[in-house]
Amino acid sequence: MDHYDSNSSVSERRSKPRMECAYPATVRGYSLDGKKFEENATVLNLSAGGVYMLINRFINKGQDLSVKIAFPTGSLEWGSSKLATNGVVVRTEALSEEVLGIAIKFQRRRFL
Repeated sequence: MDHYDSNSSVSERRSKPRMECAYPATVRGYSLDGKKFEENATVLNLSAGGVYMLINRFINKGQDLSVKIAFPTGSLEWGSSKLATNGVVVRTEALSEEVLGIAIKFQRRRFL
């Protein structure tokens, strides 16, 4: 019987390479009762097609979200660059009672 690394089979499905990171982000959307929300999150990995992040709010698969990610520039004068994106949640996983991991597929993106 052949053994394989389950992570390698996942990475083979991806059409774009992912970058591991720990960038701050702001997530905006609508709660289940239709109210706007804004929540801080942490981006754990990023690719040209999407992002995986941790958030302290329940989010549904299929939900549309706006995400703004701050990239450090390494310069005190320049501050940070930002990526603003809209996307749809394609996967959620409860990591604890308070933390949810969510994967978002980008629909539109622009650098600020």
